[in-house]
Amino acid sequence: MKQFRRDSGPGNSEWGLEVLRAEVARLGALIDAPAADLVAFEPREAGRPYVLVDADGVYHWLVVEHGQVLQDRTTTSRDELLYWSFDATTYAMAGAWATRHPISEQELRVTLWQRQFALLRALDPDWEQRRRRELAERVADLPPLP
Repeated sequence: MKQFRRDSGPGNSEWGLEVLRAEVARLGALIDAPAADLVAFEPREAGRPYVLVDADGVYHWLVVEHGQVLQDRTTTSRDELLYWSFDATTYAMAGAWATRHPISEQELRVTLWQRQFALLRALDPDWEQRRRRELAERVADLPPLP
């Protein structure tokens, strides 16, 4: 079951952006996400993602470092933007957790993925499955996970 409100389209108003900010904060609280790991809504330190909404109501997921745009993904779907945001948030959280909780005989990346899947599942089981599919497409030797 989804833990968030259904997509209501582009946030081409300050009100729409405030709704998105509130949803990011609410979902982050569900998994105890540190504020620093949540997507921002204004430019911030190099390499950290942030979201802007253009005049046409298109969401831009931006990562900028030293004035160079490393990523500029666009969508009009709030759901898509929330997935991107929490894919990044849960990855950061899972990486920190896996480093503090190594499992003997298991690669760090597998521990990280297991933790990320659990966090995504807590927000939306479809997000967990989507992340699993994306990883399987990129990582040929992805071990089966519980």
